[in-house]
Amino acid sequence: MSNININAEASQIYGLVGSNGCGKTTLLRHIMMIYIQDEGHVFYDDEEVKENTDIIKDFYYVQDNLFFPHQFTLSKLFEYEKIMYKNISEKKFLELVNYFNIDKNKNLNKMSKGQRKQAAFVLAIAAQPMVLLLDEIVDGLDAVIKRKFWDVLIQEVMEREMTVIISSHDLKELDNICDKVGIMHEGKILKEENLERMKDELKRVQFAVEGEFDASEFSEFNIIKSVKIGSINLCTLTGDAEEFRNKLEEKYKVLLFDKLSMTLEEIFITELGGAGYGTEKK
Repeated sequence: MSNININAEASQIYGLVGSNGCGKTTLLRHIMMIYIQDEGHVFYDDEEVKENTDIIKDFYYVQDNLFFPHQFTLSKLFEYEKIMYKNISEKKFLELVNYFNIDKNKNLNKMSKGQRKQAAFVLAIAAQPMVLLLDEIVDGLDAVIKRKFWDVLIQEVMEREMTVIISSHDLKELDNICDKVGIMHEGKILKEENLERMKDELKRVQFAVEGEFDASEFSEFNIIKSVKIGSINLCTLTGDAEEFRNKLEEKYKVLLFDKLSMTLEEIFITELGGAGYGTEKK
């Protein structure tokens, strides 16, 4: 990784997305001081985060590959974490155990992957951190449990002004909950922006015209991608969509024109395509 710069704010859910092996997990581990960077700094509330400082106790990290102590139950692990986290709430712990219907006295290593993820999430929320890092937290979970996760997380962010950074490949899920997104590729941040602003910057239109559409005549609209499916043209551009339509009507007889909303998945594909990812020739 090099020249990484991300800015996640209080009361914000930050989505960290990227190509496979781009360094998302490594970045989260640097934030947690599991890995120590060769250069650069991590700041929280204008204070530098360093190894073995008290400020790191306000951080909580749930990694993708969960490892629990041998023969530990969720209840026993909670008692252990009470020693580590000053703001941990037993009331919240018991409420969440009930909400997710988890057997707190069952050996954690005998639970299914989904149950272990729920258990880890319960501990993370009960610890009441100010910064919560989640690595592929909903991977492999069914839709009902995912919705429970997001409902709890959003409520915590709203009530406690917690900062959340989520690394995930599930872009459709992140599209519904993230305030801000960082798109990562080959150890660098390609783009970081408020998600709604990111969607406003990129426009997607579909249209049909008489004759063959020539994208080269519309270079001022910065058409990033143009494809034709049957008689329908699909264009992704950064220019003004209405002005694009006006010029289109000047040059062609327009049979159909629609503005389409951009999803996080489409933005992700567009940004990584611009970086050459997925466009390699055989």
